[in-house]
Amino acid sequence: MAIEMKESLFYSSLLSNKPGIDKLEKLYRNGVLSVSEQLSLFFSRPLEINLTGFFFLPLSWLITNLKHTPSAEFGVHSRVTGDIKGELYLCFSRDTAMKLVGMGLRKRRTVRKFFLSKLDESLLSEITNILINTFWDSIHENIPTRWWLTPPISINSVLKSIKLASKIYSLDRHVLMAEFSVFQPEFKMELILIPAGESLNTFLGRLNNN
Repeated sequence: MAIEMKESLFYSSLLSNKPGIDKLEKLYRNGVLSVSEQLSLFFSRPLEINLTGFFFLPLSWLITNLKHTPSAEFGVHSRVTGDIKGELYLCFSRDTAMKLVGMGLRKRRTVRKFFLSKLDESLLSEITNILINTFWDSIHENIPTRWWLTPPISINSVLKSIKLASKIYSLDRHVLMAEFSVFQPEFKMELILIPAGESLNTFLGRLNNN
């Protein structure tokens, strides 16, 4: 579905820059590789993360999709400022949250009764910080630009947060949604970027010229 959507949505001024988008996808793949390496060190075990989805879709479609996406139950939010501006969300399911905490504590956690202790919350925060910052640093190393992330903040409802964002950003604005998948143990996460203004379009133009 991701590939079909990606190919069918190249009609706006943003999406017409296919060479820039192809280069951005390559940067995302490099970023995911860096995340795999850092989290493998953190967990003291091999952890292979793959980019299994990369596509642009209107904000209205994203909201509709999240209503039926189990992996969007939990998440963190950062604000992007600088040459690229917007909102960045990392979302995942409650089951994934418990798997990440269990891997960090080196013991299995169940999701029968979802409850995060202060230790769990601290550990999950550290894991998501490593993921987001490692990913963003990887892109920055390849394409130096002036941008900053606010510290990731946990949110209990990604859908509710993005609905609030839709009051600021028009529903026809195209957002970038990337799917990260791990197969052992099995779980998925989505990284969503809602760009502000024409900052992403300008950035894609820079990629196209490099």
